[in-house]
Amino acid sequence: MPMPVRPLVAVLIASLVFVAAPLGAAPAARLPSWQDFYRIVHPALVRQEVIDPRRALVHLACLCEARSPGGFLFRVVEVRELVRGGPSPRGVNQLLVLDRQLKVTDRIEIATAHGLYCDGASIILDRPAESPRLGQEGNLLRIDDGGRISSLGEIEAAGMEGIRPVLSSRPSLTRPRSAP
Repeated sequence: MPMPVRPLVAVLIASLVFVAAPLGAAPAARLPSWQDFYRIVHPALVRQEVIDPRRALVHLACLCEARSPGGFLFRVVEVRELVRGGPSPRGVNQLLVLDRQLKVTDRIEIATAHGLYCDGASIILDRPAESPRLGQEGNLLRIDDGGRISSLGEIEAAGMEGIRPVLSSRPSLTRPRSAP
């Protein structure tokens, strides 16, 4: 008995959506889950003494993959640690640039800023971060072929017009608020 055309088309479309790589994605091996990411990346950062075992690690996430002008791929990782024992909570927030062997090629303290996304060799933050090494501040970081943060600049929201958000889940429906 032949299969109806409509379910066959639906199966074909579903298989293309789930199997095909996202458009514009860099051809790089993806870590399958956050547990695997943590299991692999955390020990590498501890060995390199990037994470202080005396601090409480409260955030470890792969922000994005950046591709240097020469085409080298680097993972950008955001780390937040809480300093224990102080009179008030104080954190150490930094962005790390990792090469394919998970070796830290550079890092920058980002204070209260957070990473938003990567665009080629650029890492965009939600607010300016300061770098004493580079002698300036900005929310646009550029990496070179060695994985070093080579410059800081500024980008305004108007410069982000062509950026499409990538959602990990469907956006929730907006509901009108009731009057107070």
